[in-house]
Amino acid sequence: MTPHSSDGLGLLFSPASAYPTPTAYLIDRDGAILHTWSHPHGQLDSADNPPSYLRGWNHIETDPACNLLAIVPLRALLKLTPDSQLEWSCDIAAHHDLAITGDGTILVLTEAPRRVENRQHGQVVLDNLITTVTAEGVVKTDLSLWDTLRTDQSLRGKIDAVAGRRNAALRLRGWPGRDDTVDDTTVTETLALLQTGCYDGEPRRALQLLRALPGSPCDILHTNTLEILPANPDGIWDHGDVLICVRELDTIAVIGLADAAVKWWWGPGQLSGPHQPTLLPDGQILVFDNGRTSQRTRLLAIDPATKRVTWSWTADPPESFFCPLAGGCQPLPNGNLLVTNSTAGAAFELTRDGRVVWDVSLPVGVYGAERGRVSIYRMSAVPAADVLAARSQQRGSWEVVS
Repeated sequence: MTPHSSDGLGLLFSPASAYPTPTAYLIDRDGAILHTWSHPHGQLDSADNPPSYLRGWNHIETDPACNLLAIVPLRALLKLTPDSQLEWSCDIAAHHDLAITGDGTILVLTEAPRRVENRQHGQVVLDNLITTVTAEGVVKTDLSLWDTLRTDQSLRGKIDAVAGRRNAALRLRGWPGRDDTVDDTTVTETLALLQTGCYDGEPRRALQLLRALPGSPCDILHTNTLEILPANPDGIWDHGDVLICVRELDTIAVIGLADAAVKWWWGPGQLSGPHQPTLLPDGQILVFDNGRTSQRTRLLAIDPATKRVTWSWTADPPESFFCPLAGGCQPLPNGNLLVTNSTAGAAFELTRDGRVVWDVSLPVGVYGAERGRVSIYRMSAVPAADVLAARSQQRGSWEVVS
């Protein structure tokens, strides 16, 4: 670790190594554990050797009362009290991100198989949805991102082009081919699913079958970010619209929930596999550009009105920082940025003039050696004092962490 300049904040994350009993850690800037939340609900049996993206918690976030909201990937959204009691579980195919409104309503990304018509060929895709869940864990509404993004003619063309190319590649490959090590039952189930978009068994099994196809022909959108926005001063979007990131289209976009319309978008030709765009206090949009094509990760700030890149950062040398999967960046109260290097299990604080003032790597001795595809999905800065105050109020039922 190196010295740091932003105090009063704790770092919240859940390491991949915590499976099959996922744990969320809140640590201080010296790596000391301030508090943990943990619960095994909804986890797949380790004896079944589930793929790494279905293990543990995908994203975690605290609400104002320091309850923990945790995404069990493609299985559930959980709410845990500060002492890790399960308050409720919402059985939805949640993934990647959530956002909490002022009245406690939760917006969460979910997905579902769906057969669509694309040019001359019908095909099955994984539609990404924004699902609205009440503060009590009850599903209210779903908004299809496949339908919403396609209200913009240019985005519709890009979606259809990607979907068409991937569908053609799967047909050309002749899946299942002679070299595919897939059992007959899986082949039969997948072929039937690809023909109809329907599946009679466990819904999560259908999602796993489609995700396992070579070349990801169904995972066209792969949305990974959801952020509720205030009104744009130039009228580009309204209060309550949401900022999303569509990884496979290299696109960040603002969409309206009320009218299911695209308000603004940017990125193709500029971004490569991006994550976690967020609105900065000055009205610009910060985005973590993974750089899958160049194998160099960078941070960018974009002016929504002009769609110009106004600031960028890459490491020195550029190839020394490459996070191919997940990752993200969060603005801190002092104006610096918290940057997550998910594949390395690390994070650092960056000034806008490019200086690293603090960094941390998760020690194997504490968090385990098993890393999976990514060591942590995302690290977030939260007010540590709020969590510690909640702990003091319930001291009798909290586990003391040393």
